[in-house]
Amino acid sequence: MSTLPVVLRNRRFVLLLALFVVAAGLSAWWIVTMALVAGKGFDVTDEGYYLLSYRWWQSNPLALSGVQYLYGPVFQVFGYSIVKLRLFRLLTVVVVHLLFGYSFMRWLRGRRPGMPPTKLFEAAGTAMILAAGGMCVAWLPLSPGYNDVILLGALLLVSCVLWMATAVDRDRPVPFWTPVVAGLVIGAMVLAKWSSVVPIGLIVIAAVVVLAGQGWRAVARGILYALGGLAMAALFVQLFVVPLNVAVPGILTVNKFIAGTSYSPTELLHHYWTTGIDLLGRTLLYHGLLLVATAVAVVGRWRSVRIVAAVLAVAGFAVSAWRVIADEGALGGPAHIYKYPTTLLGAVLVAVVAAAGALIAWRAGVTECSRLCRENTRTWVILVLLFVIPIVQAFGTNTPLYTIGFNAFAAWTALTIAILTGIWPTPVVARAILGATLAASLVATGTIAYTGLTKYPYRSVPTSQLTVAASQPALAGLRLAPKAEQNYGRLKKALAPYLIPGGRPILALDKMAGLVLMLGGRPLGEAWIAPKEQDRTVAGVEEACRTQRPSRKPLIIANRSISDKDITALRACGLDFGADYVLLAPPRQTIGLQVWVPKAERAAHTGG
Repeated sequence: MSTLPVVLRNRRFVLLLALFVVAAGLSAWWIVTMALVAGKGFDVTDEGYYLLSYRWWQSNPLALSGVQYLYGPVFQVFGYSIVKLRLFRLLTVVVVHLLFGYSFMRWLRGRRPGMPPTKLFEAAGTAMILAAGGMCVAWLPLSPGYNDVILLGALLLVSCVLWMATAVDRDRPVPFWTPVVAGLVIGAMVLAKWSSVVPIGLIVIAAVVVLAGQGWRAVARGILYALGGLAMAALFVQLFVVPLNVAVPGILTVNKFIAGTSYSPTELLHHYWTTGIDLLGRTLLYHGLLLVATAVAVVGRWRSVRIVAAVLAVAGFAVSAWRVIADEGALGGPAHIYKYPTTLLGAVLVAVVAAAGALIAWRAGVTECSRLCRENTRTWVILVLLFVIPIVQAFGTNTPLYTIGFNAFAAWTALTIAILTGIWPTPVVARAILGATLAASLVATGTIAYTGLTKYPYRSVPTSQLTVAASQPALAGLRLAPKAEQNYGRLKKALAPYLIPGGRPILALDKMAGLVLMLGGRPLGEAWIAPKEQDRTVAGVEEACRTQRPSRKPLIIANRSISDKDITALRACGLDFGADYVLLAPPRQTIGLQVWVPKAERAAHTGG
């Protein structure tokens, strides 16, 4: 007789154990990789913009959003260590996905009473959701930005809704802290990015529907607690971070700068729609056979239909795998943000087809009623919320919506788990297809995250080529490409006499905020300066000089010719570019950049 405990002979237990081990391994893969590359590389454009705004968060209120008031104090506490800030971002991503995963599986336990009565059910599901969290680091800069705040904030808000739903399902009082926490998170999200009101609004609607299960008094109580949390967030910012009468006008001022040049809401929606339809078309082309196999398998009540579904599934997986490999659909980094979405969307559509097929088959009397067809209104609201939240949390970006949306793939993974565990009466072929697709999607997220961090990092060479320790204090702890470190050293040496004391205003044209940070300077106007937004740059410089003219003339570093608009902006600071500035050296001696310094200082340092 076997000496193994009876529970180990349970096939479901063994399956859950295997899922947990594999998912935990995939999670560790991207987490350890992110930790190892935290000290590799430096992007002078977008990441440089984030870091420069965080470095001067206390003294430069001109910013598109208030994210600098969230990460700026953290950056300061870490001694302006870029490596530590990146590791902090990793910690927040892991913790939030663990909280979201646990909250979801805790809620799902009550909706799936037939699942094995073991905590391994919750552990396996949480591990799978954490594995999907690798998409957060698949292509964006290593340092945190407003996209992180919105994504993580949305997952935290959904977690609060799940705790509320669990309490309602169990006929217990909703913990008061859930709406309070929701209010705190809402405050941080709105401060970080105004467009966060879109996901916030949808999540609030879902929360109201959930709380209505305990009556309208519960709804009113939840709203009051949430408003209290929001007020606490505002008070904390006002007292301990920055006065709101300083932060808000600065943000509004910059948004006025871009009001006439940025996309209108109608143009954004059109952009999202056209690019989304294109993605859907490519996904159906690449993975259509697998979707057909799923639809046939769900209604496979008869043996002949199940055989056909199995054959179609094998062919579908083969075709899908071929397209993923041929089109680099499992690689990360900016070079692949238009490729891997077809892989992940294909997995999501398989889950949607399986769910829709199960419901239709039941209505037609082909299959038995599954847990999915017995769900109440609250549950369907939560399932729909999980489906739409990756999309709506990306609202506001001027890139295709899915480039940011798939960063929240964890929500779609949770939805897939809910569907897979809710269609148990459907034929085994259908469940096998969905289970295999879920597993494949998690493997894909692992490879996407790993390659995005190492082989195709954000605006950087592969990490294997980042071998030289940075010599600049602002980049302490980082390893750079030898050529980049040499160039930074040459530029710093050439400008050394003009950088004492530190904190000198520097106007870097264009998209070179990282150089300002590296040189120990501060921005003149906004930290963000882009070639297509010269009017915004001019307005920012004029506003900075109008409200607080710098005591020292700024240095000017340019990767293009100085334009008339730039000269006009400098006049607002009382500067005549032609009369006040001189080229420090030929561009070939200053790493190909034009470096302009005040004539008087140049004469003083050269003795004539």
